[in-house]
Formats: sequence, C-alpha cells, structure tokens
Amino acid sequence: MAKVHITNVVVLDNPSSFLNPFQFELTFECIEELKEDLEWKMIYVGSAESEEFDQVLDTIYVGPVPEGRHIFVFQADPPNVTRIPEQDAVGVTVVLLTCSYRGQEFVRVGYFINNEYADAEMRENPPPRPLFHKMTRNILASKPRVTRFKINWDDAPVNGVAGGPSNGMMDGEEAPTDEMATNGDAGEDHGMDGESMNGGPSHHHHPADLGHDDNSIAMPATEMPDVELAKQNVPVAGFYTEEVRDAKSGERTGFDVVTFDGQRAPLARISAGSTTTTRNPPTVGRYAVCLEEFERLAIPALDRRGTAILLLDEIGRMELKSRRFQERMNAIVKEVESGSLRFVATVPLKSAGIDVIERLKRIASCQLFHVKPSNRDEIYGDVKDALLRLIAS
Repeated sequence: MAKVHITNVVVLDNPSSFLNPFQFELTFECIEELKEDLEWKMIYVGSAESEEFDQVLDTIYVGPVPEGRHIFVFQADPPNVTRIPEQDAVGVTVVLLTCSYRGQEFVRVGYFINNEYADAEMRENPPPRPLFHKMTRNILASKPRVTRFKINWDDAPVNGVAGGPSNGMMDGEEAPTDEMATNGDAGEDHGMDGESMNGGPSHHHHPADLGHDDNSIAMPATEMPDVELAKQNVPVAGFYTEEVRDAKSGERTGFDVVTFDGQRAPLARISAGSTTTTRNPPTVGRYAVCLEEFERLAIPALDRRGTAILLLDEIGRMELKSRRFQERMNAIVKEVESGSLRFVATVPLKSAGIDVIERLKRIASCQLFHVKPSNRDEIYGDVKDALLRLIAS
C-alpha cells in the first residue's frame, strides 16, 4: 500500500506570463514516518516529438518525512527558451510533477498548458520567431492527469537496484475527486509552507533519491563488466560508486567511489554528518560532495585509461560538481569522438542540460541501453555482448 498520497494541488499565479516562475502548492498525506527523502521534480515538456527537449525545471528533496499531512509550495524558474523548438513554442504542451522514494517514482501529475500570445493581433499573425516575453501561460488546473506506480516502500533495494514503475502502473488515470482535489478544494489548511553507453556512452538508469541521478540503476558489483573483462585479460580503468549505510540503523549515509583495483574514497556524505575536508562543499540534495577525496582517487583512475577499456559508473550530478572531473570528461569525449578510446558509462536517464552527456549521446557510434527493473536481468546479456564486440573492434 502506498505510504504517501497527494491530496491537493493548487496551481498558483495562473494564468501568467510565460517567463514567470511555475508555482504549485502541494498537499500530501504520509501514513507513516519515512526515514529517507522524497524527491520531487518539475518537468517541462518542450516538444511532443522527442524527450530530448524535456527540461527538469527543479528537483527538491523533502525528508525525513514524519507521519501526517504536509503542505509546501514547489516553485521553479520557467524553461530555458533556447532549448524549446520554435515550432513548439506556441500551443499546447505539458508540465509534470513527479515524486519518488528510494529512486522509485510512485506518482506523476500532469497538466496541459496552453501557451499563446496575449495580444489578439499577434495570435492571428504570429511573428516569424517566438517572442516569449509577449506570451501567456495558462495551465489547465482543473484537469490533472495522475499516474500511479506500485513501488517497494519497505525493503532496501535488492542488489542496489531501485527505481522505475512496476507492471502495476495505472497509466493516465484521472485522480478521483475524493482523493486529490485541485486549486483549493481540499478544505482547511493543516500544514506549513515550506542508459549504459557502449562505444560511446551507455544508458543505465541510477536511483534518483540518492541525490545521485535521475532514475538510474547501477549494476551490482558482482555483475560489473570488469568481471567479464578480467576473464579476457583486458585492462580496465575507471571507477564505480557504492552506497554507504549505517551499520546499526541501515540508513543510507552517503556514497563511496571505488576504483577497479580496489581503492576506495568518499564521494558524498549526508551534509550534517559530512567528514569531507572540503570547505563549504557543494551539495546534491541532502548530501555534501567530498570533492578533495573524490578527486584524489577518481582523477588518477581516469588518467590511467591509456589503451584500457574505460568504465564509469556513473557520470552524475555529484561527480560533475568537480571542475577537474568535468575537464577530464571533456578530454574523454574528444577521444571517444576520434575513435581512440573504448568507453562504457552509466548516465542519468534525464540528462538534458548536462553538456558532456549530450555530446556523448550525439556520437554516431554510441549505443544506448535503457535499463529498468523490468528488463534488468535480460538486458545484462545484451550489454555484455555489446561490450565484448567493443573489445574485439
């Protein structure tokens, strides 16, 4: 049974100028205490033709969450207009609100949006190029589309795998009025505001709540490709990441980076208990990134790539907080583009705006695998076969 129920969504400042922030007041019920964060996302669909134009407007982490009713306002800046196809600027599109627990998306609320020019003359005779500052945005607040997914609320992910909808999804279901009200129909206020890549990259999907990346799933260490490569005496460079849990409580406290020769260092720790030596470390969700420790181990691992197969699990938001890591990745992309480097990596499913990942995806030889709980066991063989072909090339 779901432990979190969205009971009300109020669309604020609507209709509005296209360039104004999005604002949603969300009310949800938690039927028992959740020890880990809920991850809320707001996604703007830039084009119906391709997901590559989706933009994650913001991601926020709420937690730990006590039992009871909670209300908060989720505000995000408008989309980057330079990434919206001109032919899709005016007309109907969608904004999505999603919520995940332990990297598993359990609810998605979608609203249609009508973007049009405020001036009647411009509506009749639109300019040749979109003028976003003259547009209005009208969210159809009374007709949300709610999709729910069955997830595992109680147990830790098996083999480090969490995320994605199960076969029990109810796609496109409209929320019953007694379950989720809209625009203020919920009554009195009880709360407080508050792919793996092969030959280029590979598309795995790693648990989003990790403060790690949007909907991604890491292979367990026993199935990492280096095991297969070791059998073939193929040199391997790079690293993978592992979660760290408290021995007594079992709660996740952070992540480590581990090289393929067995060295280990902190990648991130819960901010309040972080032991990083970095002053004012960057954060991702509730985790502080241990820049110095990560760079001390990971950068030399990248620099040893030479003629080895380079494996990275993963190229994510935590790792990209490091300027030195970004610089190395830019050099690696050039080597992959030239065909001089054999490279396999896991990346976030939603990578719009992450330049290095978008560049890897555009490489002609890049082979993408979208890994989900439903296909994870079967697809491992496909990834392994592709990797062996890469070795032989």
